[in-house]
Amino acid sequence: MAPRGRSAVIVGNGPSVDAMPPAFWRACADSTGLLLAGTNRVLCLRALRAVPWDLLVIRDTYRNLWHDPGLGARYHEELWKPHGAYKLGPADRRLTWCDEFVRQEPAWQPTPVRDENGEAAVMRNGSVVLMAVNWAYWQGVRQFALVGVDYTGGDGPAMIEPYAGQSQGWEGRYDTPVPEGIERQFAEALAGVRAGGGDIVDLSPGSRLRAVPAGNWRTWLENRGDRRQPSVANCR
Repeated sequence: MAPRGRSAVIVGNGPSVDAMPPAFWRACADSTGLLLAGTNRVLCLRALRAVPWDLLVIRDTYRNLWHDPGLGARYHEELWKPHGAYKLGPADRRLTWCDEFVRQEPAWQPTPVRDENGEAAVMRNGSVVLMAVNWAYWQGVRQFALVGVDYTGGDGPAMIEPYAGQSQGWEGRYDTPVPEGIERQFAEALAGVRAGGGDIVDLSPGSRLRAVPAGNWRTWLENRGDRRQPSVANCR
């Protein structure tokens, strides 16, 4: 895949998704040259229903998205599989419907070195957002903005029915400080992107992540450079 754009918004599932103003999501939808990548449960987040995703990324499997695997199965069949975005998943767990599977290996992966099965490896990580960043970097993206990457705890963003209020099985995980291992992984990804002439900013309001500098969404959208429309049509 060789998108013509060099900037991307990577969206996690943190509660700050709901803190972003509607104007931001409208601007993302209207922007050219902007790769829009969503992770895990983004397709059922109420604030994101109109976002025209180019890329969807899952780190585990649809069965792990909620404590009740039946909800994950419904999400997989009704929302994930029918969506037209390019889909990326984990090579060691091929249950989720994806166009491409990647391995996870230590260290930032600046190029897609493929094994005997033709599969490349992203940087081993504890965040699906980093999986998306490493993969998008291979496609030529150099300017990254993160949203929903806040590690602030809480109940997460609002979801549509029947997912609203359902347990995801990890209540309380983000109520404690950001693990040092997560900070190191984001710092390593930031260093890798900067080594290639790019940058990462965290637009998530109230984010407790220290490794990535905070940014203003209006400023980032106005100054991100290349605004030609990316394409996912040539993804393998």
